[in-house]
Amino acid sequence: MSLFTNPLLPYRQDILSCGATFISKEVSSVPIVAIDVWVSVGAAEEPEEYLGLSHFYEHMFFKGTKNLGVGEMDRAIKGLGGYNNAATAWDYTHYYVVVPSSGGQRAMEVLIDALRFPLFDPHEIESERQVIYEEIKRHEDTPWSRFCEKFDETAYARCPYSRNILGTFESLAGIDREVFLEFLRTKYTPENITVVTVGDMDRNEVRDRLEHLLEGMSPSNCGVTNGAFEMIDSPQTFDLHMPVNQSYLLLGYPTPRIAGTRDEAILDLASILLGEGRSSRLYTLLKEELGLVSSISASCWSQVRAGLFVTEAATDEKNLPEVEKRTLDELHRLSSTPPDEKELERGKKIALANYAFSNETVSSISHTYGSSRILGDIESVVRYPDMIQSITSEELSSTLSRYVRDNLLCVGHLLPNEREESELVTETPFPEDQ
Repeated sequence: MSLFTNPLLPYRQDILSCGATFISKEVSSVPIVAIDVWVSVGAAEEPEEYLGLSHFYEHMFFKGTKNLGVGEMDRAIKGLGGYNNAATAWDYTHYYVVVPSSGGQRAMEVLIDALRFPLFDPHEIESERQVIYEEIKRHEDTPWSRFCEKFDETAYARCPYSRNILGTFESLAGIDREVFLEFLRTKYTPENITVVTVGDMDRNEVRDRLEHLLEGMSPSNCGVTNGAFEMIDSPQTFDLHMPVNQSYLLLGYPTPRIAGTRDEAILDLASILLGEGRSSRLYTLLKEELGLVSSISASCWSQVRAGLFVTEAATDEKNLPEVEKRTLDELHRLSSTPPDEKELERGKKIALANYAFSNETVSSISHTYGSSRILGDIESVVRYPDMIQSITSEELSSTLSRYVRDNLLCVGHLLPNEREESELVTETPFPEDQ
């Protein structure tokens, strides 16, 4: 993929006078604009006694400001013909709107107002606390969600990525208005904020308006640190029994901080060869030839300060040992024997297609800019197609061999318990957000 056809180009990145980052791309082909605010603070940066604070804060973001009452933000965005939402992860909290470009300036004003002047009404805090309690209960009762949480707890046992982003009943109970105000003061500061606009808006006008809207903010000495996290240093295995009608397998090898690096691109390509599509190695062997699995995939999970190279499978409980053995065999085979050029080129085509598909719309491009600013840097994502094209078979195998180390392997099994058949839950094996 030539840089001239890269959907992320051209773009501009500037540091505003207050210290916040502004990223923009003008797209005039459709009268739509995406406006994102990314805050480099998530569950990994929370005070230990207030786990779940970032996610709780996300809920309160929509619960009124000094200028807008409860629900008025949503009504304003919908009145412009758009939509808004948010998400919390270990490394960031993300707030965004997508509106017709005629309403772009107003949408940005509403979004920045919520960023700067949240009300944190005690009544709304208590109401949202109960909402999150119910969210935790649903999460605990959902086998796949609970399984992934247990896998994170195990694979990331030595670092804050082991935390449940939702928090716990106990940690949430102590969060009040003063805790939110302190979090706003120390974490929602300019050096932790990135504003992204992609679409049919003049970037210079947007920048001037942002400078005004963010006027009065100043950097603090409480910025987020991005040093690498410690990972497990010995093999880990666990079994989780829940009401499911088949078994699930997660295999993960820890990686250091590789987001935005060449190693990440290589592991992405390796995961495609192993587990993406009907012609991938694991699908061909375990699904088509042996009929041992109902689904199987591989992926590289990159966070800011650590990561995992993961394979996932769904199978009958009696087949689980063989699926696990053959999956590990295939991982070792690819890490020791370079793939042939035909297989490598097939993987590269899929990687480039995935890149293009994931940057088709103004909202997806905006998401790529914001997430790459948090996880690494935009230029590494812009160069991603060229990195993929330049990977050799020998480089793929030698790089994979550095991470496929069984002395650091984390293995999780989700197994049916002994409840009645009518109580069993049919799971969607691998949800998108995993």
